[in-house]
Amino acid sequence: MKSVLLVLSLLIASVAAFAPSLFGVTESNTACFAKHVKKKAAKWAADKRPRKSRPSDINRKPVVYAFDTMEKPPEYTITDAPAVMPAKPEKIITMTSED
Repeated sequence: MKSVLLVLSLLIASVAAFAPSLFGVTESNTACFAKHVKKKAAKWAADKRPRKSRPSDINRKPVVYAFDTMEKPPEYTITDAPAVMPAKPEKIITMTSED
């Protein structure tokens, strides 16, 4: 008898969770503690950067790097010669003597 009452009470409790509210009364179970939107990571990090307070920092010009002085070798060379497969390296076997 006790088990029947226990099952019946659990059934009523689970059904009551999905029952509509009576007489149009609604109760909000949501906690709304946020008063304003928080900044996202990039904006927050930008606010934490040091300020340019000295005149030497404020009037500083960006550094201009001359890219013409650096000669890079060509990455690819286009030729009319047929493609040649590179040779596989030979395996080197080292033997140790166990005395």
